[in-house]
Amino acid sequence: MSPDEKTFVSTSLSLPSPYTCIITSYVCDSETGHCISGPFEFEESGNSFLSGTGVLDTCFNPDGKHILVRSRKTPSHHAVVWEIEKGEKVSQIKGSDFVFIHCGRNKGRIASVDWIDGDGSSFCVLVKLWDIGNDISDRLFEVTGVAVTRFQGIPIARFSPDGQYLAVGRRSENVVELWNLEDGKSTHRFPYPTGYIRSLHFSPTSDCLMPALNGPGHPCLWRLDTQEMTSFDIGFDEIPPAIIHSPNANRLFLPRYNAVVEIWEVSMISSDMIFMIEHLTTSSIKSICPSRDGQRLLVGSYDGTIRMRDMEDLGGSQPIIQGVTDEPRIIKFSPSGKMVATGSHRSGYVELQDTTTWELVGPRDVEYERGIEIAFPADDKQIAVFDRNRVTICDIMHPENRLSFDPWPKGRHVYYWKAAFQTCNNLVICARLRGDRNEISGLLQVWKLKDHSKCMSSLDINMNINAIWPIFLAPDGLTVIFTDPVLCYSWNHETAQFDRIHFTDEAHLYRGYGAYSPDVKLFPCHSRKDNDVRVWDTRTGQLCRKHITMPDVDGIALSPALNDPSLGDRLIAIHYSNTVKLFDVYTCMLSAGTQDGAWHLLEMEQSWRPIVTIIQSESTI
Repeated sequence: MSPDEKTFVSTSLSLPSPYTCIITSYVCDSETGHCISGPFEFEESGNSFLSGTGVLDTCFNPDGKHILVRSRKTPSHHAVVWEIEKGEKVSQIKGSDFVFIHCGRNKGRIASVDWIDGDGSSFCVLVKLWDIGNDISDRLFEVTGVAVTRFQGIPIARFSPDGQYLAVGRRSENVVELWNLEDGKSTHRFPYPTGYIRSLHFSPTSDCLMPALNGPGHPCLWRLDTQEMTSFDIGFDEIPPAIIHSPNANRLFLPRYNAVVEIWEVSMISSDMIFMIEHLTTSSIKSICPSRDGQRLLVGSYDGTIRMRDMEDLGGSQPIIQGVTDEPRIIKFSPSGKMVATGSHRSGYVELQDTTTWELVGPRDVEYERGIEIAFPADDKQIAVFDRNRVTICDIMHPENRLSFDPWPKGRHVYYWKAAFQTCNNLVICARLRGDRNEISGLLQVWKLKDHSKCMSSLDINMNINAIWPIFLAPDGLTVIFTDPVLCYSWNHETAQFDRIHFTDEAHLYRGYGAYSPDVKLFPCHSRKDNDVRVWDTRTGQLCRKHITMPDVDGIALSPALNDPSLGDRLIAIHYSNTVKLFDVYTCMLSAGTQDGAWHLLEMEQSWRPIVTIIQSESTI
């Protein structure tokens, strides 16, 4: 955030090729989220290895009129300074980490560090000062004999956000030294528990410091004013945490991989979790940034969205039950679009809402767990709810009519699953399973649901040992495509089982990004082998069309069959490089296109025909 916190800067990185990266920044209004300046872009070439030491990638100068964006490519070692109002680059300076100085006689200047290799086992950390628009630096001081850490082979050092201090971790002595940038002198030495420092984290107000550690030992937190230290038993993920200092206790924000932010109160005598906030999207959290008073929290996601949370909406400082979320999560719409299934830790159950009246309908006692799968039949009369242990199937109008069973083979653990109803209301389940020895296998089952559950067809599938790519199950349950390895199956109504079929050029389905058309007749997929988008007929396996080359495709959707003959029979929407473009499926002619940094392709709705459903920040278009 800017010094007055009225704006914030968001920086993202894309890799159009293994040896090129593009770093893009936007300056946005903190109240509305609207972009007010940017994009600011620069491109780098060289080794694609990215440093991940948790340094300040972007920061504002004291008057908030310039931003500094750090290179994230380790061979490059530089940063770019942009003037926000004019959108111009004013400096490009060398170094490994940077910060604007907000206090003292060097206020407004830029501090940088260089890591100079010493004897192969230690570094010299060299601190320099720069002026905006001047590529000449002043040598301030150096820290010698800093041992190489085990985290990416570089020393751990970090500037405080106000540019007053540089914290340096000394692994050989298990201490963190604090150096004052005003006079270049070491002012504090803080011990830390046994373990390797992964990163160092200051509070936004630069008054407390916390290391993130690898290995055993309790994390610790130091107050710089009193030099008091407290340790606490809280495990960290690799996503950088954040700290807010307060007179009586420190508030610790811990992002988790399951899209949750935990908020802890850490004092000199105790540590207690007071809130758990579920993020508003299903994507994993990339980074967090609290305001200086801890009342607002910026949360950035891997899906490209950024959200601002107001802490006052969480009930002040009163403790709440662990696992409570702020609002329900949309899980799935029914085929007709007349109902939506939601889940929330607040209610503890899966709930169905009528999308016209928004009244609750159907069963209200099916327990909700994050990661469950929902399936509806074509007539919207039933709902199937899957978790890692059971399948529960209920009549929506008569919730008391239900059955429940465990479809998973004994001794194997499911960690990816999909389900769909066939037109005859048989339930198709496909899953990726892991055995007790970590072997991977695939499972494809068909369950007859009349009167009682009965597995009428089951197929075990050999999978690659590190198979992680999705299984594409058609909405009507009649086609299944595995992409690692490539295996395609089609339901045979006469034999009541899945038969192996072959697609033309099916090698290009390997680990591809695909999606079915709304009527399930076509399947487009982006090939990782040649970057072409192909479209297959799912009934015959024949190739309908090979499209133009599209690197780094992020989403694909096919329209329903169109009524307007001037648009052709089908449109395909392709999301790539922050751009969404519509093509005629058979002629490949471009029909429409748009570009924005935060658009995410979902699907094409039947009622809207050629319109693409996208999400941009808070708005749905």
